[in-house]
Amino acid sequence: MNSDFKAGIKLQNPREAQKREELLYKIISQKDSTLEQQINEALKHTTRLLGLEVGIISKINGSAYTVEYCYTQDQSLSPGQQFTLGETYCDITLRQYEPLAISHMADSEWNMHPCYDVFELESYIGTKVYLNGELFGTLNFSSSEPKEGGFIPEDKNLIKLLAEWLGGVLKRKQIEAELQESKKLYELVAKNSADLICLHEPDGTYKFVSPSVTRILGYTPEELIGTYPYALFHPEDRKLVEEQSHKPAIKEGKQTGSLHYRIRKKNGNYIWFDTSTEVITNDAGEVIHLQTVSRNITDRKRVEMLFSQAQEMANVGGWEYEIESERLLWTDEVYHIHEVPVGTELCVEDGLSFFPGEARKILENNIERVIKTGDSYDLELPFVTNKGNRRWIRAIGQAEFIDGKAYRLRGTFQDITLQKNYELNIKEQNEKLRKLTDNRDKLYSIIAHDLKGSFYGINGLLQLINKEVGEITDDEDILKKLTLAESSSRGTYELLENLLNWIRIQKDDIDPEFSLFNLANEIQKTLQLSTVSIQKKELKIDSDLPEKCMIRADQNMIATVLRNLLSNAIKFSEAGETIHVSLQEKSDIVKISIKDNGIGMSEKVKEKLFDPTDRPKRSGTSNEKGTGLGMLLIADMLKAHNGEIEVCSEEGKGSEFIVYLPKND
Repeated sequence: MNSDFKAGIKLQNPREAQKREELLYKIISQKDSTLEQQINEALKHTTRLLGLEVGIISKINGSAYTVEYCYTQDQSLSPGQQFTLGETYCDITLRQYEPLAISHMADSEWNMHPCYDVFELESYIGTKVYLNGELFGTLNFSSSEPKEGGFIPEDKNLIKLLAEWLGGVLKRKQIEAELQESKKLYELVAKNSADLICLHEPDGTYKFVSPSVTRILGYTPEELIGTYPYALFHPEDRKLVEEQSHKPAIKEGKQTGSLHYRIRKKNGNYIWFDTSTEVITNDAGEVIHLQTVSRNITDRKRVEMLFSQAQEMANVGGWEYEIESERLLWTDEVYHIHEVPVGTELCVEDGLSFFPGEARKILENNIERVIKTGDSYDLELPFVTNKGNRRWIRAIGQAEFIDGKAYRLRGTFQDITLQKNYELNIKEQNEKLRKLTDNRDKLYSIIAHDLKGSFYGINGLLQLINKEVGEITDDEDILKKLTLAESSSRGTYELLENLLNWIRIQKDDIDPEFSLFNLANEIQKTLQLSTVSIQKKELKIDSDLPEKCMIRADQNMIATVLRNLLSNAIKFSEAGETIHVSLQEKSDIVKISIKDNGIGMSEKVKEKLFDPTDRPKRSGTSNEKGTGLGMLLIADMLKAHNGEIEVCSEEGKGSEFIVYLPKND
């Protein structure tokens, strides 16, 4: 099944979705029936699957609603019946973006609609149908009874995909009608033109050739008489002619007709022949001659191939240009895109004139390149139609060669104006986003300058008050509250600093400033700054640090990494536990380990530890608040140093964070 159809079946109800998927497959797999039969079968089976009474494909023109196809259990409707659009539920459907489904009209907001009074339909589901990008009508199903159990999402998906399939079927039906009209025209031309009539020996040798051969193939009759025709047939078609025409005529005396094959003209180009063969026998029934009547169907074949291409690609036209004769051939869709009456004779200069200025130069240069090199081109260019409408088109072209020389160009032509408009809308949205980003950055700047400065002042003031009050009172309650206030203020300040640092990293607004410093001293400094938090939980620190360990890195960033790792170890340790801190040098890298015996982490928490979209936010053992932002900051800062972090943790047994940094000394 087409992947787009399968993608449309959302597995909200797998069993029901499978039923609808099987129905879609059954509908689009109809190969041995006409398009009319395919449409009617689709209506019938969908109506039954939905448990409704009526299925309709309508055509809407202004306020007129015409039944194009229908299926009813009681045959109360027939194609061609017309209604006023405003008296049908499809009037509501046309105002909806998605398919409309009403399970019980009496209980719905549309129970006063004229259709309910006139037809008394209690349930309805419908959607719009488009043909060539324009509204054709609707696909809808209804019943006089409420929908038992209501419609499910898969029902909407089903009719939405059916409407897309139906648009394609209607497009093919339209193309077939145009092709049939084209065939009738070619038959009329053939009847009034001189066909090529030849008489052959039983082995195929030309015995007589009509004068029309000069006009059709470029040879004189005398040049062909006595020669073997197989030498003129396209190598890929010789076996076809032998198996389906020559052998049946000789061995079975069977007349054959309408065999299509390619034959080479005197100038080396191939054209398509439609040839019928009649057997001439003597009195003994022996084949003595073969008479053939051939006509040039090259134009018809080209049109058929171009229509076939157009059938596969909606809203895409085909074109062809013969370099020697300078003949330009367009399909109807190309005429429509140019807003030129179908059938108007145009030359290459006319075609190029629709491209303004630089666009024309680009196209001309690419055509010349294709003719010289054999490469293809695929361009998106501005374009002005015959009526002055500005559009964007996608032009694809390639050359066909004989003996290394290009003799024909062919390709496709597609209107991509809608796509380009979407791109313009995206650019406008990006500009709006840029302005929002600028405003956000201004807000961050205010936070970084004013709010951060205020917290810094509060921290200093609390430290001073704590010191002075401690000198004049022994009241433990007051001292405890002051210590708590100072700790909370310091934690909030650190959170704010982490947030601002992380934002700057996301904006690529911060680059590491490398300098040579003693990492062991930096770790000691971090431990000293955390003394209050460590003492508050009565924790022990077991450190294994060398006196000196020199690295070249951004000292402030590394300090932030250390502070956050130690803060986490303190936060998730129980009172009285021990935190182990170690530093080791290994040739060109250093290894920092901060290990606790705290509450640890589950595998699920570990997996999301560095996920910015779903970071874990856990409280500490003393109910310390956590945002998960610190781990993101650590990951980004280590990445800026080409460093790595390893996490070893087991729930209930503690965690170890190991940092690897290049020494860069």
